[in-house]
Amino acid sequence: MSTRFSKGQKWSFSLGNGVEWFINSAFNLWVFTFYFAAVGMDVGLIRTAFIIWTIWNAINDPLIGYLSDRTNSRWGRRRIYIMVGVIPVLALEILIWLPPLSGDMAQFFYLLIMLLLYDTAYTLIALPTDSLFPELYTTVEERTQVNTIRQILAAIGLILAALVPGIFIGEQDTIDGYLMNGIVTAIIVGVAMFIFLKWGAVEREEFKLDYKHGFSYFKALKITFKNRGFVLYIIMFFFYEYILLLLATIVPLFSAEILGTTTAFETSILMGLLYIVGIVSMFLWKKLDVKLGGRLGYGISMVSYVLATIPMLFISSYMISIFVVILMGIGFGGMLYFIWYIVADCIDHDELKTGVRREGMYFGIANFFMRLSMVLSIITISIVFTETGWEEYVPNIPDVKVGLRFLFVIVPAIAIGISLVALYFYPFTKNKVLEMKEKLAELHESKMGKVKSS
Repeated sequence: MSTRFSKGQKWSFSLGNGVEWFINSAFNLWVFTFYFAAVGMDVGLIRTAFIIWTIWNAINDPLIGYLSDRTNSRWGRRRIYIMVGVIPVLALEILIWLPPLSGDMAQFFYLLIMLLLYDTAYTLIALPTDSLFPELYTTVEERTQVNTIRQILAAIGLILAALVPGIFIGEQDTIDGYLMNGIVTAIIVGVAMFIFLKWGAVEREEFKLDYKHGFSYFKALKITFKNRGFVLYIIMFFFYEYILLLLATIVPLFSAEILGTTTAFETSILMGLLYIVGIVSMFLWKKLDVKLGGRLGYGISMVSYVLATIPMLFISSYMISIFVVILMGIGFGGMLYFIWYIVADCIDHDELKTGVRREGMYFGIANFFMRLSMVLSIITISIVFTETGWEEYVPNIPDVKVGLRFLFVIVPAIAIGISLVALYFYPFTKNKVLEMKEKLAELHESKMGKVKSS
């Protein structure tokens, strides 16, 4: 197998993906529970903060993506943004857990400001990092290999996001412990980001002149949304993130109210198992990818996940839930593997049409819909909580258990059903992808010639 990057570079680069998942999942998994159960904020105020956050994302993510496509600096067009975003992200991971201890509006505005600042800093890191993956690794062999490494480290990041908070938080409805969790998270992220920036975050020379493309911001948006495959991908990506965020938000409450757990560590074990099984299953999904292609493989993984969740409609035993979570982890691993892999085909198709790599714009739009899915997840949860009389954290309300089961199983099943319809019309089959690879190899050779001549 031909390769242009060393194993060390690939692992160092993939570590950046693991860091993304670790810090963002640690944030998403506990921020709602912290402000709802520990701080005692009204769920309506939390929902409002998340909605405003998403409006900001409508500007923030696509704009930063577009700017990175058009940037030319001594540190490259992607790496410079990552360098700028690291320190603010580390600081905000600590500050988010230090809200005012009284005053509903003071707490609301503090949460809102933290969300806006965190999202901006996180986007500076995550968007360029995601953009570098399809840009660096363009052959089927290297892309498949690196995607496997990335998703293994992403799953490890998810495991750490589940387990590290569980060690420090203790009782979910008490404030003590959340701050220490933030400090430890910031230290882990800081070390990993140094390794990523030092040895992993490189840029390919043949794309050095692509920043010169003459698309205005709105023209770039228009061209991107004309990519039919990408529009269908966005539908699937939106509901994938919706399911992931819904699960991350309600699992601590589901575990306590349905399964009878009393500590955050017991919840962390469930989430950790889901991610560990997801890692192990990556090797199965990689083989299916090579044999069947990403399109069919992703469909199989979604169906597997839905079927595995059905027992959660009935069980109340923590020990039985462990077995169910193991089965869920197999399908979850496939969803995690494929959703970040198949988007590269949309971007390759765009390069063949426009002549330039525009990962920044594509991932900027994808990140916007990721945040939009978070708002839908919070709205879904708040509606169910309101209908079951759980606007404030008062445990042991009977209807709450029905609502939590509905959120855990039925809502994700509906979301996956919509995703399967979008996948049916998704145009990038295995044969289509192989055809694009041949054309891309010729285009990149031509680009390298232009860079050398300049």
